[in-house]
Amino acid sequence: MAVLVACALGVAIGLLALWSSSRAAITIAVAEIRDGKLELTRGALAPRVLDDLKDIATRPRVKSATVRIVRQKDRARVEVRGSLSEQQVQRLRNVIGNVPVAQPVRARRK
Repeated sequence: MAVLVACALGVAIGLLALWSSSRAAITIAVAEIRDGKLELTRGALAPRVLDDLKDIATRPRVKSATVRIVRQKDRARVEVRGSLSEQQVQRLRNVIGNVPVAQPVRARRK
């Protein structure tokens, strides 16, 4: 019985590691917003996209949020957690959704 529990635990840990690595592989960038200031914590973005995101974070000022930009087919997608209004979330989607995946990633390859 202990062997089955150990095997199940090993499989669960393996699946968690696989999920984590696959999620990291599709992540383009992660940004933290604190008191209206946007800071990239992982990845890189093209300067134009970064400037647009900073503008959204400052007007109106966002208290606290995490913005994660991931690959989805040929476009980038935004995942947001925090205190953003629906209008700000839509503005983020508009900025990121209008840019092909190659453009936000281009900053990383330089």
